[in-house]
Amino acid sequence: MKTPFILFLTLVLSSFVSPIFAKEPQNLEVIRTKLVKYHDSGEYQNDQAKVINQAMLYLKNRIANNAKSHKSVKMAIVMDIDETSLSNYDDMVRLRFGGTLEEIKQDEDKANDPAIKSSLELYRYAKKNNIAVFFISGRKENSRAPTTKNLNDAGYVNFDGLILRPENYSEKSIVPFKTSARTSVEKQGYTIVLNLGDQESDMKGNHADKSFKLPNPYYFIP
Repeated sequence: MKTPFILFLTLVLSSFVSPIFAKEPQNLEVIRTKLVKYHDSGEYQNDQAKVINQAMLYLKNRIANNAKSHKSVKMAIVMDIDETSLSNYDDMVRLRFGGTLEEIKQDEDKANDPAIKSSLELYRYAKKNNIAVFFISGRKENSRAPTTKNLNDAGYVNFDGLILRPENYSEKSIVPFKTSARTSVEKQGYTIVLNLGDQESDMKGNHADKSFKLPNPYYFIP
């Protein structure tokens, strides 16, 4: 039987051998490192391309079937902008995947974000085949001029519409706005055959025959 002293000594020694760790979320710097590696390794771009290749195949089939149909429809596709058509990655890195809403808007309004190449290919294919393309974005209406310039400079020329979030929009979720925006496209006589975005909220609300979600581990928009 252990004496009280030996028992005490055993407990003290065991505390050095087996450290106690508090339950906590993953370290933020570790997460940042993983995010950079995901992008810089090319894995992020490959994952984007896989989704857009599926969207391209789907669009080609819809175009072919529409041409054969006795009741052809006026087709359109809808594309989100940030992390779908344009990349904000350089700005996100500079802000260490943080920043205030005002800092993020200032970066967007610089109008120098590059195109996501595979998305631009999808855009050009749609336009070449007389499919209307509408951009629907959570960017605010007061960013229309720099957003239009950025899209044009990046290669998204002659798009059919740009719908931005109203200044007075007060809903906690972006879903009602984007749903309403797609509905407004339909009211122009279009059938939205394809909807492309990077957020789960881009996929909600219907009013698109098929939606494709791109990866985005960098931020979340409800």
